[in-house]
Amino acid sequence: MQQKTTQTSNSPLEPLLAATRLKGRPVILDGGFGQLVADEYPELDQSGGMWVSGVAVRAPNIIRDAHRRYLEAGADIITTATYQASAGGYIAAGLATTEAEADALLTATVALAVEARAQFIQAQAEEGPHQRRPLIAVSLGSVGATLGDCSEYTGKFGQGLTMQDVYEFHLRRFSMLARCLDASELRGQIDLLAMETIPSAEEATAIVRALDELSLRDVVLPAAWIAFTTPVTNQTGLGEPIEDAVRAATSSPLVCAVGINCVPTHVVPELLANIARVSPVPVVCYPNGQTWQGSTNAWGDASTQVSPANYAKSAMEWAQNGALVVGGCCKTTPEHIRTLAETAAVANSCCAPHD
Repeated sequence: MQQKTTQTSNSPLEPLLAATRLKGRPVILDGGFGQLVADEYPELDQSGGMWVSGVAVRAPNIIRDAHRRYLEAGADIITTATYQASAGGYIAAGLATTEAEADALLTATVALAVEARAQFIQAQAEEGPHQRRPLIAVSLGSVGATLGDCSEYTGKFGQGLTMQDVYEFHLRRFSMLARCLDASELRGQIDLLAMETIPSAEEATAIVRALDELSLRDVVLPAAWIAFTTPVTNQTGLGEPIEDAVRAATSSPLVCAVGINCVPTHVVPELLANIARVSPVPVVCYPNGQTWQGSTNAWGDASTQVSPANYAKSAMEWAQNGALVVGGCCKTTPEHIRTLAETAAVANSCCAPHD
């Protein structure tokens, strides 16, 4: 399905989209991060409401290594380990005592992705002249991701939060991010802003409002994408029509893409069609690689995990049906992304014209 891209002429996605279109493949995003670290390093403390953002403070080498593994697997875009990050979160977790200290922690965590990319590019240069420069997207989750109550999946934030409160939360966090991106080690290094696991059109409206407000103040942030989460094919997690959520998200020229993440794979085809039908911007798609059992609040057994080969096959189908950026969320790994990249390369070579 052909996507209109009228709002993205100045987006860093455009050159990447153009390059991959020429090669006949989708843009490849990285895979799961927090769950990957939790599965591979169960001994690490991910408590305190910061999850992998806290691990980035206590064990930065693990985070930098995960970024490198996704780059080496073939990711065109990697996302930072900052999904739960906020000034209040760092302070509540005892990792910072002031906003300035929280800024320094966020800066250092984003810098891990920058360092990993620099190492990857250097390794490429040593191997030959054909280099690629992957993009870096700063990951920020729903306000619910900072509450520790899983409300990022439902949009029912509770705790007396109004949509004005949600707007002010995003405004403060975007302001924090802008300060961090002005640090010498990050200036000019970050390409995108990934607003992830957004459960409602309401929160998307608050996010867009905050982005627009900062733009009016001449505060410059990277172009953003907004990815919704939902367990069904036609509504947000809160229950609004998914088309309304897409319209809310794309109402600002500061939003360069829209899509879905942290959703079960079985809802993707129809959900993707509903989004692509109304989206004026490119569509991103990165679902989970395993079934979440809501009744037990745990992942299903190993039989519910999608193999890298099957995931890659599905991802190519998503790409053929409207998703211009494909990757993975929880319970996907570098091997899933490697297999996807290899599958995309094979599909391209098979479809290429022959003399």
